[in-house]
Amino acid sequence: MDTVLQQVSAASSPAKLECFHVLVIDDNEIDREIIIHHLGKAWPFEREMATDTAANGHEALELMRTKRFALIVLDWKLPGLGGGDVLRVMRKTGIRIPVIVMSGLHRDQITEKLDALGAAFLNKDDMSADNFRTAIATSLQLLGVKRPLTAAAV
Repeated sequence: MDTVLQQVSAASSPAKLECFHVLVIDDNEIDREIIIHHLGKAWPFEREMATDTAANGHEALELMRTKRFALIVLDWKLPGLGGGDVLRVMRKTGIRIPVIVMSGLHRDQITEKLDALGAAFLNKDDMSADNFRTAIATSLQLLGVKRPLTAAAV
């Protein structure tokens, strides 16, 4: 799958700006709606955001196989294939999409080394436009994308 940087470069013509596709993975429908709402307020790019959702890890991985995403928001506690499993499968198979791990847990309660897996963390209780912008920037930096989050960078 392409990285965000490759997707940005591919659509450099202003007349051909496509939406950035975001995958929100959470087993709770209300949480998915809240995440999409807050993410929409925080969206730092000139291009519009289009969202897809998945309620479990298997569904999410299947969507990633068939569609390009610029960002993934991943609930840590999913039934069956959990967020950590999804993230490890993504990285093991070469999927280098920025990821924001969301959880009701606090960061110190997750033993996984998220930075090493190229994922930012955001507690569900701390969702705000500013915190989402910071998490997006962190997720891009962890994958080596050094471009600033401005409309000019997109």
